[in-house]
Amino acid sequence: MSFHTSFHRNLIDMKQGTEIRSHQTPTGLLFSTITSDAPAFEDYFPGLEELVGEYDFTAIPYRQPLIYQGKYNWKTMMDGFQECLHCQFAHPGLTKMYPPTSYWVDNHHNWSRHFTSPDKSSDGLFLYFFPNTCLNLYNGGMSSFRVCPTLKPGVSRMEFDYYNQATGQKFKDYYSFVRQVADEDNDLCELAQANLENGVYVEGCLNPEKESGVIRKSLSLSHSID
Repeated sequence: MSFHTSFHRNLIDMKQGTEIRSHQTPTGLLFSTITSDAPAFEDYFPGLEELVGEYDFTAIPYRQPLIYQGKYNWKTMMDGFQECLHCQFAHPGLTKMYPPTSYWVDNHHNWSRHFTSPDKSSDGLFLYFFPNTCLNLYNGGMSSFRVCPTLKPGVSRMEFDYYNQATGQKFKDYYSFVRQVADEDNDLCELAQANLENGVYVEGCLNPEKESGVIRKSLSLSHSID
C-alpha cells in the first residue's frame, strides 16, 4: 500500500496501461494498491477516513523525497515506530516538544494512531498503516515513509516524502528537525538488527500498555500470513 496527497483520482500502471485500484479521501489522501485482489479501503482501514477528514492535506505542498537503505529488516523498523519506550532516551529534541510521559497508542483494524499526552490529543497526527507505511503531521509539516523489503532480509529501502507550506530557511529548519528524529531511529534499528542477527535478543513478553502497537502489528502480520 502507498499513499500520496493529490487531486487526481485515477492512477495508471504505465507499463500495463491499466488503471490501478485507488481510493482518495475527501481531504486529499490518495491510497493505491498493488493488486486487484486487495480489499476495499473501508474494509481494510475502517474508521480512518473519518479521522483524516479533520485535516486538509491538499493545503500542504510537496517539497522533496528521500530514499536510502537501512541495515535492518522492515519489521525491525516498524516495531520501533509502534512503541515509544525508547523516545525519552533516543529523541531528546522530540520529547521536548512532545513529552512521552502519557504516550499511548490507539489501535484499529490495520492502522494505529499515536498520542503524546491527554492535553495534546489534537496537536500532531502520527499514524501507522499496516504493514509498512507511516504518516507524521507535526511541527508545521508532514512526512510519510514506507519501509520496503529488499532481497536481503537485513536491509530495507526507506522511501520518505516531505510536505510543508514553508520554503527557504523555515523548511530547512523543519527538515533538519524531522531528519534528526529519523536518523536517531535509523541508528537504533541498525543496532537492534545486528543484535538480532547475532542471537543477542530472545523472545519475551511485550508490555500490554506501552507496547500495544507492537502487539497489534504482530497480530495483523500473523493473520495476513495465515
